[in-house]
Amino acid sequence: MIKLVDILKEIQTIQYTKPNFEFEWEEAGRYPEFTKIGKEGWIELANNGHTIKYSEIKNVLGNVDLDFDTLLPDRKKRFNQAYKSGKIEMPLVVKFSDNNYDLIGGNTRLAGLVSKNIDPTLWVVELK
Repeated sequence: MIKLVDILKEIQTIQYTKPNFEFEWEEAGRYPEFTKIGKEGWIELANNGHTIKYSEIKNVLGNVDLDFDTLLPDRKKRFNQAYKSGKIEMPLVVKFSDNNYDLIGGNTRLAGLVSKNIDPTLWVVELK
């Protein structure tokens, strides 16, 4: 049985890092809004993003698969290693409007954290 003290201990030990925007360009390139501004424009826009808690947007966030058990074994292994180290790269989200967000990258990290009853911090890139 998981105790609240243990969950709080886990939450306090997680250090979130900014996503690697250059690496995430391939994922961002699936969106015409980002291909239109190109890789350099994407990186500049993404660097000006902000954080939000998953719980604040979970009902309007698309492109998410939270079934951690069915995800690729290699990705789950990488997540578990990062989780044990206490350093997690924030999942990356695009905001189209107040009621329309999409997960660009980090589904395994998001699913893994949610599976551990953690409300993850997400990095949001806003389209204006």
